[in-house]
Amino acid sequence: MEKWDLYTKYREKTGREHVRGRELPDGLYHLVVHVWIKNSKGKYLISKRAADRPTYPLIWESTGGSVIKGEDSLEGAIREVKEEVGIDLEKESGKLLFSKIRGEIDGKKFNDIMDVWFFEYDGEPSLENAFTQEVAECRWASPEEIKQMYDKGEFVEKLDYFFYAFKECTPDSTYKPDYSNIIGKTVSGRVDRPLGSHHPRRRKMVYPVNYGYVENVFAGDGAEQDVYIFGTNKPLDTYKGKVIAVFHRFNDVEDKWIVSLDGHDIPDEKILGDISFQEQFFYGKLYR
Repeated sequence: MEKWDLYTKYREKTGREHVRGRELPDGLYHLVVHVWIKNSKGKYLISKRAADRPTYPLIWESTGGSVIKGEDSLEGAIREVKEEVGIDLEKESGKLLFSKIRGEIDGKKFNDIMDVWFFEYDGEPSLENAFTQEVAECRWASPEEIKQMYDKGEFVEKLDYFFYAFKECTPDSTYKPDYSNIIGKTVSGRVDRPLGSHHPRRRKMVYPVNYGYVENVFAGDGAEQDVYIFGTNKPLDTYKGKVIAVFHRFNDVEDKWIVSLDGHDIPDEKILGDISFQEQFFYGKLYR
């Protein structure tokens, strides 16, 4: 019987546990890890799911799974790799690329905090040393080969973030966003979706923070720059505050600025938890 720790959307442990296979409680989350392993030749380790897996049988993917009770995210990532492909990874070599908080999307309840890990490793997988039989085979593949497999339907579709996110957030990425000219700026504007209001098209989506725009500053989509506004529990019509971070969407043309009304810093966990109601539909990373 596999058990998970339950967390709030702010990544706080609740002290409650959950048994795998049961429906997750509303408003609570469990940790999930995806692990991407790259060798010095620029190839990634991929594995084919066993024929008896309940989902995506005989389809290729990266290593990953749920973090079990008592583990942290990194420990769960290392255990999953050992269990599935027989590799021993060092904690010190792991890098957390980004996290994604998912609630209910298109009627399906995920309720997970998904951490995407990156390791560099030049050994070989050893299925005979794996603790489970979840993997039918594994091999190294270039990004181009993975894309070809994905286009043919041979790769798990939900791992499509690999093709855009990894261009920007792996240690050897040539492009990294620079927001030094934005963070620290004082901005002002209007709030068109106040705290407590509903999204105009997704009526079940309620804004837990004020959401507005910076007047006369235009984003990649041609509209005025969107902002999430922190520092009050009341709905606003207008705002003025300091940009303390930027949420960069990997799979969209616009970023979201994080504004603090009083200029005080706000923990990443608080920001990511509060904006997850909308950012769960995208992949992205918070930059300071």
